[in-house]
Amino acid sequence: MAVRHESFKFDGLQVPVEIHGDGEPVIFLPGLGVHPGYYREGMTRLGRHFTVFVPDLSFRTHADLPARVDRYREFTEALAERHAPQAFRAGHSYGGFLALLGSVPAIALSPLIPLRVGWGNKFGRAVRLQLREYLGFEGRRGAGWAWSILRDYLGTAVRNPASLFPAVAETIHCIAHTFRPTAPRAHIVLAEFDRLYLPAETETFLARSRDAEMVVRRVPRGHGWPVTHPELLEAEVVEAVRATRAA
Repeated sequence: MAVRHESFKFDGLQVPVEIHGDGEPVIFLPGLGVHPGYYREGMTRLGRHFTVFVPDLSFRTHADLPARVDRYREFTEALAERHAPQAFRAGHSYGGFLALLGSVPAIALSPLIPLRVGWGNKFGRAVRLQLREYLGFEGRRGAGWAWSILRDYLGTAVRNPASLFPAVAETIHCIAHTFRPTAPRAHIVLAEFDRLYLPAETETFLARSRDAEMVVRRVPRGHGWPVTHPELLEAEVVEAVRATRAA
């Protein structure tokens, strides 16, 4: 089925929205600054089961982007209100983090975890993550993904650092209660070989959401698995929706 395109205006930005499939609505939120094209095969697969709405808040498309987490949260709520207010929200990395901060059931795939670490520590973890991908541990797509996203991030850091550094800095110098998960139900899929976060950091963050119904699964992959393993993305999101509906 062909991809359909709409646009959505928010805070002065004209945001393209890809629409895949024809079924129960699901909103999919990409990682910070990540173009929807990186997830194209996974979204095509999900389109066999759902109508998937994918906003493009990528560095590649926009010269300016929101600088604070709250603005991204407001954008997500506004997008949902227009297209599918009660739909599941799935997301990868920063998108998974935003899904957890929402008001409807969340499917968080290797979500960003707020940390109390410095830039040096964060950068070192990112380097270790990319080395794993370059060395082929994430399959044939891993090296290409690692190079492409590095290029996107470095280009943005040089051309328009205001679109990158404030939003990241907020999540590494955070007040714990500020980013407490608020989704009433959450299906979280963590990566066993995610080099960005220590297990204890992830557990501490998730423990802040004591009121939510939460399922946590792990897959033997690295942080970028929703891009590098689209068949696994399909399987995990379909299972998450099924399990949540049955609960």
